[in-house]
Parts: sequence; structure tokens; C-alpha cells
Amino acid sequence: MNIRIAGGTVLRRYMHNLERNMGRKNSEENKFYSSRSFNRASQNPVAAARALRVRKAIYDINTYQDNLKTAEMIYANAESSVMKVSSIIQSTYEHLVKGAHGSLNSDDAAIVAESIDKFAEEMVQLMNIVVADRRIFGGINNSSLAFKIEDGPMGKIAYYHDKPVNQYQDPNLFPYSGVSYTDIGIGMTMGRDNRIDPQSALPVTFNGAEILGCGLDGRTTYIDLHKLEDGETYSLDVGLGADRKTIIFTAGANNNDTAKNINESLFKAFGSKVSVGAESGLLISNVTGGVSVSVENSPPRTDGQTFSQASISTYASGFSANVIQLVLDSAQALKADDRLLAAKYADALFALQTNVSLTLAKIGNTHEFIEFNLDRTTNNMMSLLEQQRDLEASKPEEQITLIKVLESIFGAQLQMGAQLLPMSIFNFLK
Repeated sequence: MNIRIAGGTVLRRYMHNLERNMGRKNSEENKFYSSRSFNRASQNPVAAARALRVRKAIYDINTYQDNLKTAEMIYANAESSVMKVSSIIQSTYEHLVKGAHGSLNSDDAAIVAESIDKFAEEMVQLMNIVVADRRIFGGINNSSLAFKIEDGPMGKIAYYHDKPVNQYQDPNLFPYSGVSYTDIGIGMTMGRDNRIDPQSALPVTFNGAEILGCGLDGRTTYIDLHKLEDGETYSLDVGLGADRKTIIFTAGANNNDTAKNINESLFKAFGSKVSVGAESGLLISNVTGGVSVSVENSPPRTDGQTFSQASISTYASGFSANVIQLVLDSAQALKADDRLLAAKYADALFALQTNVSLTLAKIGNTHEFIEFNLDRTTNNMMSLLEQQRDLEASKPEEQITLIKVLESIFGAQLQMGAQLLPMSIFNFLK
């Protein structure tokens, strides 16, 4: 019995296989020209799911790197500004010492005072800089100036967010005293108070009142240099935190000589952590916690006697603990021709510079931390891009071989069709 397959069936089956092989060939060619191992998730669901996770990680790292680059720019500008403020403080100190010197007449002292006023204005400008659309020393407020200077009934007054800088002892009591944070990929989390955990993100603004100080200073200790007798040996019990030592010194012919002798003894005991001002006798500590002084516990001398006890004065000076306000007040003292007060302001300003220096060191350390994280995210990005390439990129050598095979199959199928289809049609007609 002869079995004849209908030509329509043969044609449909042939065309189905032809289209399928053409589709495979076109698909492999698309992979080759697009350099992708798959163009639809359905082609490789497992690899597509992994690739999506890798893409999400790449997107996150791109975001972190953008945040880090912005933070790096902010910290570079903050470091530069605070460094310039520190330099201005040093210049102001030198001008104050010059202005407090008795050889200047009143007119010259007034000229120095005008220069010091300009220093205060320069600091205000530095602390009001805008970086990446942020007033970086304004806390969480970007809409208005952080610092400004206005004339008051007793002289010029410095303000922080429209509050006199002397108004609060705690910098966190000023308006907008919080800081803004950015996510740099170290696991930013929210605390129980629905605020960002400071340990999990990077601050990109600063509390200006905390950097430059605020309120009035506490109790201050002065050595009464003018009460010390030339050639007499004295003792002082000096405490720097938990470290307490007794220093021995000899008074000189004048205050400068006496202060020099005291500083030599202080340096032997504490290094450069504490010193005394030559003009005012103010004891200045360069470490947190300050310095305490007493005239007790005088050690015995080799001859069995005790050393004389130096005269000290401890009181609340009422000086501003804010750098800008203290500079303005010192200029006012020179304008009033109060040289002794100007000298005390100079020593107080020198003491305040410590806090600015600590801030500068902190900003510098954070700047290095940002650079470290930029390197870290760059390395992570390279690793993720390599994973993405392994998951998504086609292998040209394999693709070319496969395309050639599929082209051969497709060509052979066309040749087969050239012989098969006419015979099928002839048999059907027959």
C-alpha cells in the first residue's frame, strides 16, 4: 500500500523547522553583535536573576561613589576654610600682641583694631561658604547665612542663626544645630528616635557654633607675674587632667623673663601641653579639660626650707568662648586703648585656637576616611563589573562557531527544500 503525505503538511512542517532554525541563527547573531549572552530573561532565567542582583549592587555603588565624591569636595572645602580660620586666629593674636605693646600710640592701636575687625569679617565669610548647595557650617539650615556680625550698644556682636554666639554654652541649643548625613555604603540605619545613626553614615554639614565655640568661658587662672620678686624661687602645683606635678621656677627682672622661666619648667613637666602668657600670666592648656593650679604642696628645699608660693588669681573672666566674638571684643579693647585687657584677650584667643585645631584634625581624618572608602568602592565596582561580564557578556569565539554551524544547517535546509517541495507538490497534483 502506497502512503502519500499531503504537500500542505510537508510544507507546514518544513516552514516551521526553517523558521525555528532561522530564529536560532538570528538570536545567536544578536547575542554576538550586542555582546550579550542573553537579551531576554526567559533565555536564561537563573543568570538573569543573578545579573539583576549584580546590577542593583552596581547601581548602589554608583550612588555611594557620587555621595563620596560630593563629601570629598565638602570636606576639602571645610578643611581649607578651617585652616584659613586658624591662620586668621594666629594673625589676630600677633596683631593683639603688637597692639597691646606700650610703644604704640592710641592712633596706631586704633589702626590695628580696624585690621582685627576685618579678620572677624573674613572668618564670617569663610564660615558661610556654600559647597554642593549646602551651607556646610550651618547645620541643617541651607536657606540663610549661618554667621553674621551686627552693631550692638556695647560693640559688635556675632550671631549664629540669628542668636548671639554668647547666648548658649551648649552649641546644640542653637537653631538648626543638627547635621546632615549621606549614605556611603557602610550600612546606614535609623535609630529608635527615627533619626540616622551617626555611626552608620557620613556627616556632610557641621555645627558652626561647635567649631568656633559659644557662650562664655569658665573659670580662668592667672599667675600674678607682677607680684613675683626678682631672683626669688617659687613653686606651683599644676594639674593637667589627672596628671599633677609641682614645678619650680625663679622670677626674672620683668614679666617676660618670669614667664619664660615658668614656661621652661612647664615644658619639662608637661611638654607643650600647657604654657603661660607673658603679658597677662594666663595659664593656657592645649588639651581637653584645661589646667588647674594651686599653691599648696610646696616641696622642701635642700636646705630644709620651703619654696615661696607664687601668687595666683582664679576667676571667671566673662570672655566670649566664640572665636569671632572674642576677636571683635579684642578689637574693641584696643579702640578703648585698654592694653592690658587686649593682652588678656590675646591669651584667651590663643587658648581657643586649640578647639579649632582639634576640629581641623577631625576633618582631616574624615577626609582620609572618605578617600579610603572611594578606593574601597572602586575595588568593589571592578569586582561587580567582572561578575556582570561573566553573567551577561557573550563569548565571541563560541558565538562565531555556533553561528557558522547554524548557518550551515540553515543553508542545508534551504537546499533540501529546493528538492523536497516541488516533488511533494507534484505528487499532490498527481
